[in-house]
Amino acid sequence: MRALRLGLVALWALAGAGCGTSAATRMRTAETENQRLTRELEDMNRALQSAQAYTEELRSPGKAERSFTLYYSPAALEQIASQMLPVRMAARSFHNQLEGDVIVERISDIRFGPLNTLTCRAELRGENIRYTGSVPKAYQNDVRKFQAGVAAGVVADFVVQLTLGSDNVLLAQAHASRTKLKANSSSQTEGMLRQQMNERVLRTPFAFDLTIQGGNALPRRMVLTPNHLAVTYVP
Repeated sequence: MRALRLGLVALWALAGAGCGTSAATRMRTAETENQRLTRELEDMNRALQSAQAYTEELRSPGKAERSFTLYYSPAALEQIASQMLPVRMAARSFHNQLEGDVIVERISDIRFGPLNTLTCRAELRGENIRYTGSVPKAYQNDVRKFQAGVAAGVVADFVVQLTLGSDNVLLAQAHASRTKLKANSSSQTEGMLRQQMNERVLRTPFAFDLTIQGGNALPRRMVLTPNHLAVTYVP
């Protein structure tokens, strides 16, 4: 498949010969298209790996020992998250020069991706937020806008890598891909906040206990499919 796509790219580049663009420009365009097609092929391969892992998961239970699998849809995970929220965290966890609290109020838009990754959206807001750094007079108004923006609320998009850790926990390593202030939006301050989040509060994975209360079954395998998070337990 890849050879066919590369051939089509080469054919497209040759077809453009004789036009007004230079050979170097046509070559750069062809290389860009080739990179795009390569990324698409890699995405397809990752999706295929996830599907193969899911198929193996369906075939393996019961071969050597009794086991069972619990399946969680995106809606089910959002429902579980709603029962855990709101969560209050120190604002300095998000930025080293912030005082006050950041409250995580909602998790939504969970979508499953390849290789045990998912994307989701979180809504946060600040409470008693204050910037403690030294601020020149010329920038004090910008800082006040930033504080008010965080207090009004932040929408953050995350990419989350899931792995099955020791001690029966599900590890979720999150990375903020986008942050948006609901008020006083600024690409500079939003980028700074996103960077601080990734370097501080998201530096280590979150751990979720997979133990089933009242039972002795232990999680043995975890796989994320396009539709479900599947966790297999062994008594």
